[in-house]
Amino acid sequence: MKYLISIILTFSLVACDRAGDNPNDQSLQGKVTKQGIYRLVRSGGMVNNPKTSTGKAISKPVVQWVKTTDRIPLIKGVRMYLQYRMWYFPDLPAYVDLRRVVKHPAMTLPDGTVSTGSDFMIKRKVSSNQVMGYTGYGLDEDYELVEGNWVIELWYQDKKLIEQTFTTYWPDKEEIASLNQVLQLGNKVMGQVNAGNKSKNSNRWPSVLVGKKDSAVPAGVTDVQKSLEKPMIIAP
Repeated sequence: MKYLISIILTFSLVACDRAGDNPNDQSLQGKVTKQGIYRLVRSGGMVNNPKTSTGKAISKPVVQWVKTTDRIPLIKGVRMYLQYRMWYFPDLPAYVDLRRVVKHPAMTLPDGTVSTGSDFMIKRKVSSNQVMGYTGYGLDEDYELVEGNWVIELWYQDKKLIEQTFTTYWPDKEEIASLNQVLQLGNKVMGQVNAGNKSKNSNRWPSVLVGKKDSAVPAGVTDVQKSLEKPMIIAP
């Protein structure tokens, strides 16, 4: 099921990047600090969300990093994510309204309509005059398995601060078998649930899990093993 997701981090994940910033440059800027494949550990179920181009979303997902890459295999259960940072907002606001855009190859939905992406506004908290978070897309339905370039953008007012391109491709049997071992450690998606009447429910974005969570990693899955060494849960 398609969903576009984003969280605000409760502490700095990219403190090491700040050492490389030019202290004399106080302009508004953005940076992708990490991008790649993530897996879903658990969620609260699928809900209706008119903001997405498929009209569906996954409630309160918890995800875990698997591999840093911009090439995404077309396998159900894969999540393509990016970690981002924006800093030096003018006027030191407490919150900012961001425009989030996703563009993807044409997919035909069950009702026969064709979707090529989504475009809507989100509100994010500013801490120490910066915003840090994750955003991404999950491949959960057969009709979402479309090959080509997927572009994710974040804008502040008329300035595009974040842009990341992922390229999806059809993997071979060996890659499918290897990655499925990782995906099956989690991906505990519940069935359809009622989102409730409050619109804020649609903005309950995920937690991100970085660390071991009651599961052993299959032998040979080295990228995931690296991410499981130090348990840590990053909550929205």
